[in-house]
Amino acid sequence: MNLCLITPPVLAQTQDNIEFNADKLLGLGIRQHQTGQFEESLKSLQQALKLYQEIGSRTGETNTLLSLGETYFTVGQYLRAIAFYQQTLEIVRSVGDQATEAKTLDNLGTAYFYLGDEKQAKEFRTAAETLRKEIGNPKREAAFLGNVGITSESEGEYQDAIALYQEQLAAARESGNIEAVGDALNNLAAAYRTLGQYPQAIEFYQQQLVIARIAKDATQEAYFLSNIAESYESLGQYPQAIEVRREQLVSASKSGDPAKELLALNNLAKSYQNAGQFESAIALYQQPLEKAIKAGDRLAEGKALNNLGFALLKSGKPEEAKTTLDNAIKAWEAIRAKLGSGNNYIDAQTATYQRLQQVLIAQNQPVAALEMAEQGRIRTIVDLLRLRLDSEPVGNNLKPAPKKLVYPTIADIQKIAKEEKATFVEYSIVPDEGVYAWVIQPTGEVTFRRIEISAKNTIYPITSVEDVISSIPESLGLKGKKVENSPKLPSSQKPDSEGKSALEPKPLLQLHQLLIKPIADLLPKDPTARVIFIPQKEMFPIPFAALVDIYGNYLIQKHTILTSPSIQLLALTRQQRAKTAGGNRLVVGNPVMPRIAPAPGETPKALPPLLSAEQEAIEIAKQFNTKDLFIGNKATKAAVLEKMRKAKSVHLATYGILDDFKRQGIPGAIALAPFGSDSGLLTTAEILELYAQPKGQRLRPELVVLSVAETGKGRTNGDGILGLSASLMTVGVPTLIMPMWSAPDAPTNALMSEFYKQLKQKNDKAEALRNAMLKIKQQNPNPKDWAAFTLIGEPK
Repeated sequence: MNLCLITPPVLAQTQDNIEFNADKLLGLGIRQHQTGQFEESLKSLQQALKLYQEIGSRTGETNTLLSLGETYFTVGQYLRAIAFYQQTLEIVRSVGDQATEAKTLDNLGTAYFYLGDEKQAKEFRTAAETLRKEIGNPKREAAFLGNVGITSESEGEYQDAIALYQEQLAAARESGNIEAVGDALNNLAAAYRTLGQYPQAIEFYQQQLVIARIAKDATQEAYFLSNIAESYESLGQYPQAIEVRREQLVSASKSGDPAKELLALNNLAKSYQNAGQFESAIALYQQPLEKAIKAGDRLAEGKALNNLGFALLKSGKPEEAKTTLDNAIKAWEAIRAKLGSGNNYIDAQTATYQRLQQVLIAQNQPVAALEMAEQGRIRTIVDLLRLRLDSEPVGNNLKPAPKKLVYPTIADIQKIAKEEKATFVEYSIVPDEGVYAWVIQPTGEVTFRRIEISAKNTIYPITSVEDVISSIPESLGLKGKKVENSPKLPSSQKPDSEGKSALEPKPLLQLHQLLIKPIADLLPKDPTARVIFIPQKEMFPIPFAALVDIYGNYLIQKHTILTSPSIQLLALTRQQRAKTAGGNRLVVGNPVMPRIAPAPGETPKALPPLLSAEQEAIEIAKQFNTKDLFIGNKATKAAVLEKMRKAKSVHLATYGILDDFKRQGIPGAIALAPFGSDSGLLTTAEILELYAQPKGQRLRPELVVLSVAETGKGRTNGDGILGLSASLMTVGVPTLIMPMWSAPDAPTNALMSEFYKQLKQKNDKAEALRNAMLKIKQQNPNPKDWAAFTLIGEPK
């Protein structure tokens, strides 16, 4: 965003000028929110808030705080939303603005409802209703009706919600508030679209389009045109969708904004592609490609090649598609080789590898597609960790990766499977295709299965694997909401003496039906035989041990389960296992907690102490009979690292920071005690620095266990898990046990203690973890209590 257009430097900073700029920023932030540009919206609103506070504008401050709360609510950060709503409430009560106070109380009620605190939600809503009765005509207040409608919609009561939105629209029109009319129309359109009633959705989007055109708001016009086109496509009415996309392109061309024109051009091409008019789509995709090449913009070139390659594939030209996508990879390599490049191309690069897998499957080359999937995983790892493969040029400001980290061939993959004596299962989520699954037997035999996401034989329909994965914490009761269970099955399938239950969290059953059932015949029958899952980054938060069939049988009951970021990285850990050394057992528990920012740009706050983790560490140190126990302010980064270099195993009863907030450029960190100028965070980037140390200073433990997850967002994150695990594996740790969520204290302590007991009896870490899970499951059947941990790397 170019703030110079909003705050010209030549203007004297009078109070009027500051207020003018603040008003502009507030309006911009609201529009960015409405068009889905949430990060940009938050930045604009924060700048507006600062200006309003500078001049003491209580009205401006109130409106901005309320908008900040609504934006954080929209992106699912409910606690942050509540904090801003509370600030709003303090101001409006001090100035006697009862109408805004009622709206804020409603917002607080909705936010607490989404947090699962129905009691608190009801108290705020009751307070809002009482206040409205005092100020008159509560049921005709548009904002109130809209909030109640949103609540009804969230509870699945769509018809009630629509009726409330209709009342909201009538109230808004009666008041003459055009912004409120727009809100009501948007609520109605979204509700009808959710129900699949696209003609009604189109009707309300078209009304919004008229308002946007009258206001000459080009951003809103483009947004509603896009929604109308998407709704037509959902109906299969492609000619109408194409016509609307043409309108969008004409509007974008008049705007003089190349970015808007490019987006509209690609949208039109995609509509032609969805309509099966591939030649028209290909011709349109050629235009942004030619512009990108002419401008020397490798990022835009790579994205254009992705679009063109996919259109060529869909048009039945796989050879041309492959050549085009190979050129996209060259664009990503050129960006990567450029010193100091700030281009964010990772998502687009991932799409290239996914499309290439599709091309190879279309050519009936599933083995080559497996090689491509592995190549994509290696590329994801080296990009995330900022490493350079031996095959890449020196001088691109990247650290060298281990020499054994290379793109594997099918012969390499088969060799690794034979050496591991395990069954590998590698998954790729491929847009428009579903899920690709390769099963590699210990003999080296490879079997490929394509899994349709909307398969008719699944109990619960799935539209998005990512959405199902993100719903796991809530379904387990980890966010304070009610656990969503499957409907009751026949009485013969009720819980038995082994603790099996047909009433399991829905996402775990969905993922079993989607990912396990189609390949179950290829998995080993012996429960002690190892199955190693190789999921792509987005699938790392899946607790494979807890996936459950319709009879209540968990996967951990049938198999000994491991995971790995890639097959090739697993081969690296196998080689590193022979290099492990040391005889000491290092145990860390409940360090004095460091301060971390909940999100970029926010004020750092100390993590909550972990008293139960301290007790866990003391008990495990007793089991090992080790004196290397670091607790509280003794568990500094320097002290822990010094002992880690000489330790045989490391147990860290502290937080693993698994969010996607990049510290030193890479997500993931371990919380240790601050000391002096040191923050106490052992970041992924710092772990990687250990690889460059002299041999005597590198990590040599054969096992690292991290027992507490801290996501900061109430959900697991693939980037954080991948970053932290891949960095430790890269610097020499062959086996990791990591959490995907923070399980309750007592079951976690018992699980860790049982794991080490099992490990003493038999030096097989995967089998020890399995046995510990099964034992804890007997006393604590809910998977949240026993399935939080995954073993990554070598089993022995």
